[in-house]
Amino acid sequence: MDQDQKKVECQEGSSSHAAAYLQFASQQFGAGTSAANGSYVRWIYEQNPFGGRWADSLMAVTSSGEVVGCMHAMRIPWRIENESVVVPANHNLIVAPEYRQGIGTRMVMQALRQHDLSVIPSAVEPLGMLYRRLGCVRVESLWYRRVLRPLKVGWQLGVQKLSGRNSSPCYFPVETPSTRLPSAHGAAWWTTAPTDPQLEQLADVFNADRTTTSGPEFSPEFLRWRFFHELSPRHAVVWLEEDGRISDAVVLSLGPRHGFNVGRIVAAQASGVDRFAALVKLAEHLIRRQGGTLLFTFCACPRLNQIYSTMGWRPQANGPQTYLSSPRNCPPLAVSFNGEAIDIGFEALPSAA
Repeated sequence: MDQDQKKVECQEGSSSHAAAYLQFASQQFGAGTSAANGSYVRWIYEQNPFGGRWADSLMAVTSSGEVVGCMHAMRIPWRIENESVVVPANHNLIVAPEYRQGIGTRMVMQALRQHDLSVIPSAVEPLGMLYRRLGCVRVESLWYRRVLRPLKVGWQLGVQKLSGRNSSPCYFPVETPSTRLPSAHGAAWWTTAPTDPQLEQLADVFNADRTTTSGPEFSPEFLRWRFFHELSPRHAVVWLEEDGRISDAVVLSLGPRHGFNVGRIVAAQASGVDRFAALVKLAEHLIRRQGGTLLFTFCACPRLNQIYSTMGWRPQANGPQTYLSSPRNCPPLAVSFNGEAIDIGFEALPSAA
């Protein structure tokens, strides 16, 4: 490495970084990952209706113009104490090994200075220690993992060890119309293309916690962009109805991760334990039917975590931590959110998109 290349500057991202960034991401994250997919950056920075822009990202750039580090931010609408604000979720912090001489810390500090409030998901140590030192507050969040097809998972593990081959990627199909599902709790449906009236009802359902806690503010516009945009990761929504209206719902993703097809509960809201258990059962059925073998869930909603516990789910030990940054001396926020607020389910972005 020559002396010029050792000079690395932390810059706000711009579209001029796109080609160099995608080359870097392919090397560091992997060629088939969402972070190295051009649709991913166009979706969060060019199509985000809540002010998304390339300048929300940070790039570590050498004097020769090579991108050697990055940190992304996805702007999400929140409702905080009856006020609508936009809160970025900072994610995908990575620096090329030969340049890890403090540039990552500089990017973290610059990202926190850019916004009064931000969410930092999936921080593992020692990165979590850095966020705590910078005054970020840990959010009570839990991660869950369930095996949907034990025999197939075991077989896939064997194939990976013997041949290095992974399973063929599975995704939810595009433009699936509303389809009835069997359920003991009344009318149950799923689709990958909700109508405008359905999006209106889903926004009402998912906003149920906003009267008592701060968190993402759902609207048809937000749901359409976050889950059902042509450039976004693919999702399906499963819901129960009561009196002809959507009353309980989950949004699911499905895509390849570490050689397995992983389903996720990305957003969720239910009126009670029995109805949530019914939704989860339907979600497991749908994900298995579409080729998924594992189900992952992230939850920073105290009420839903209590329901998961009642259902007998056990969180993963030593999972990554989630943090919230805010101006110093501000009282802690009571928050409630799921994967919709952070970079959960991005493996559902087809690599060929």
